[in-house]
Amino acid sequence: MYLNARRGSRHSLAPAVSRAAVLTVLLACLACPPAAAQSADPRYDPAWHGGIAAAALLASGAMLLAERDEVPDCRSCGVGLDGTPRVPRIDGWARSHWRWADQHRADTLSHVTASAAFAWPLVGLSAVHGGTGGEWGRDQIASLGSIAVAQFAADLSKRVFRRARPGVVFDGDPIRDGDDVHAFFSGHAATTFAAVVSTGAIASRRDSNEATWIWIAGLGFATTTSYLRVAADRHFLTDVLAGAAVGAAVGMLMPHVFDEGQASPGAGQPVAMTIAGIGPAARLGPRSAGATIQIGAGPGRLGIVGTVDLR
Repeated sequence: MYLNARRGSRHSLAPAVSRAAVLTVLLACLACPPAAAQSADPRYDPAWHGGIAAAALLASGAMLLAERDEVPDCRSCGVGLDGTPRVPRIDGWARSHWRWADQHRADTLSHVTASAAFAWPLVGLSAVHGGTGGEWGRDQIASLGSIAVAQFAADLSKRVFRRARPGVVFDGDPIRDGDDVHAFFSGHAATTFAAVVSTGAIASRRDSNEATWIWIAGLGFATTTSYLRVAADRHFLTDVLAGAAVGAAVGMLMPHVFDEGQASPGAGQPVAMTIAGIGPAARLGPRSAGATIQIGAGPGRLGIVGTVDLR
């Protein structure tokens, strides 16, 4: 459902804690730790994971260079024919209730919490290995691959959907550059969830006693970052929900591929990824053979529906 969203009142830091708690529960459901660890310790192939990370980062850089001379415009502008904002109801509600009066402060804090999430593989996996010896380096490269793939997915989505940011939709801010139409989906949400979920997944696969606090604290950093991106008026709620879903899926997927410790030879568990259709929701749920990911937002209710199967 959609609505002609109000310009809603701005709120201070005082009630923000309860709202952040609501979003914490919602986003944490996207990345629940596995119930049981794998029987064999993983041994990741640094050539494959490092190659994936390098390719993803190079592809993101190429997209950035390719659009330098483009005239920025929005494809999903979020404005009706009468000039009034038209966004999903949940986006209008979240903006009116969660946006801070001091948006610059929220934006700065989102970078601080994102930095903590990006450092989480260093912190968490050092605790798992009791230092930087053994498989620590291989695990770091596997987590880096997750972050890089999530960043590439976000960069690609931003250029496909070209969704206008909240300030453009609600306040009529001019579109000065391409960043003003790169709302969907949130790169901060995608990369932070990829970082902390991959760290938690590796810790769980190694049956580490540290896995519980790695999951809880890491998801706290990632979820807080997503909340602050909405509070800073840089993203709609559906932007961060989709980013969190994609980042969590990538963070769970990457630690299961190119694992030399698997009983089967070669690159580890085969992975099947398909584009299944178009849909309006943001969802990550169990399936008989893996996980179903469905993301979408915008007045046209467009979104990629994909499946990821680990066999």
